[in-house]
Amino acid sequence: MAHIKLLDPFKKELRDMVVYTLAEFGATSVKRFNKELDDIKHRLMLHPLSSPREPLLKRFHRPYHSAIIKENWKIIYRYDEANDLVIFVDLWDMRRSPRYLIRQFKRKL
Repeated sequence: MAHIKLLDPFKKELRDMVVYTLAEFGATSVKRFNKELDDIKHRLMLHPLSSPREPLLKRFHRPYHSAIIKENWKIIYRYDEANDLVIFVDLWDMRRSPRYLIRQFKRKL
């Protein structure tokens, strides 16, 4: 069973998203998001490569995968087979431009 590691860019995006969602939509929406996030974490611990490779990041030196959460958010992660570790790298708001997301992703590496 793989372990999950959250990198700082992912933690920051998650924190910002939770603050915004709590202010705009309330605690129930945050609870639903967190439940779905926990479900995805559990699935990835059991089957780390179950999500598809992220097509926008196919030119990067590491294979990045993505898991969609609540229709508007995408978890970007990579799997370290040697250490059996799923590393959450970033959290994307899919309503943004793909060019913007890639540019922001490059800055976070």
